[in-house]
Amino acid sequence: MEIEKILTALGNTGWFASIYWLSKCMKTLLCGLCVMLVLLMVRGILHKKSAVLSCYLWLLLLPAAFMGMSRLFYQKYFVYVTVYLGKYIKAWYGYVYFGVMFLLLAVFIARNVMLRKRLRRMPQIYDTSVINAFAHGMGRQYIRRVQIYCSDSNEGPFSGGILNPYIVVPKVTWEQLDENSRNVILSHELTHIRSGHILLLTIMKLFTFLWWVNPLVYVCQSMLREDVELACDECTIAQTGITRQGYGYVLLGMIMQFCPNTNIAVASFTDKGDFRRLKRRITHIGRRRSDSAGLLWQMCAGAAVTAALLLAAFVLIGATSYPRYTVLDEIYVYGEDLELIACDTQEVRDAFWVEGKTLHVRDAAFRRFVAQEDVAGDYVYVSYGSVMKLPGMGGCGEVVMVNVADSVDIWYVTADTIENRMSEVLLKWL
Repeated sequence: MEIEKILTALGNTGWFASIYWLSKCMKTLLCGLCVMLVLLMVRGILHKKSAVLSCYLWLLLLPAAFMGMSRLFYQKYFVYVTVYLGKYIKAWYGYVYFGVMFLLLAVFIARNVMLRKRLRRMPQIYDTSVINAFAHGMGRQYIRRVQIYCSDSNEGPFSGGILNPYIVVPKVTWEQLDENSRNVILSHELTHIRSGHILLLTIMKLFTFLWWVNPLVYVCQSMLREDVELACDECTIAQTGITRQGYGYVLLGMIMQFCPNTNIAVASFTDKGDFRRLKRRITHIGRRRSDSAGLLWQMCAGAAVTAALLLAAFVLIGATSYPRYTVLDEIYVYGEDLELIACDTQEVRDAFWVEGKTLHVRDAAFRRFVAQEDVAGDYVYVSYGSVMKLPGMGGCGEVVMVNVADSVDIWYVTADTIENRMSEVLLKWL
């Protein structure tokens, strides 16, 4: 019997969680859509000046994912969004939406686990001269952890890994190219790792799971992939001293041989499947004229400005959002017909007071309250301690029946059972 009650409590909590989470997710999706439109316009202007700067632009999409508790959706015209969601969202919509989202996430994790297993079987390349050249500044220990692997598969060079970075180079490339071309490829991938592009690509990949119904998020993902490649092309040419024509030949050579690996969050040197992006990369290589110092300055400036904007955005969101949950202090009194008699008036506060989860009644003040409100019936219901997630979304709390004629006659309607305690815990920490 206890198991049945627990399952019932879990089912009720799942029903509430589905509607609650989907409502929040749709609000973040709407915020993200607005931010994406702005970022696309800014990117169109910034991209012409520097691909290095436009890479960090996409991080400004992060705050939109935390707007689900914003008070904005309860103000003026925005309240219609909340009303519409409350009217039309059904629990099974959430089951489908989050089912697809977690399926995509599971596939992503599985592919990364499979790649890690492949890496353990690949032979390593121990030529660390290029790595040592990159291992300077604050990130030198991180760069020294990069592992270089040699692959037999038909895929272009790529890099990945946030905590444990790696570079995969095809065996045929390593054997056929001269030392200068090898260094160009490794420098390109090390620039991805040092610049945090793997983290950027992973965050954007997670956005495609969270907002998988929004086609614009895939457009943004594609543009980010292009931006990080263009930025690395610029940096690699400046750092290695290779001519732009020579770099173009290396790029075309890779395109002719390999297909990309885009199923996971990695930065690939080539993208054979998108010839328009290849054309833009080659055009960009010929057009840009930046030195290493100028690119480093752009990278630092872009990271600093983005960090400042993100900090300001999160502070603003924190100040204008509802807390995760609020235990209400108000005491509500209802009649036997469940019609509200009074809500947290001074008379109610005089008649009742709460200690923990226990309701206490002051008899004289209670009698005055009953006479003043002309309460009909034998009992009143007193509700308090409800858990509020958002205005209009909450539950739990205590309900007590108080005898109108004898205030000592009190009966707790809400039973202190394991399923009720579990529901309250889950409601608070959803």
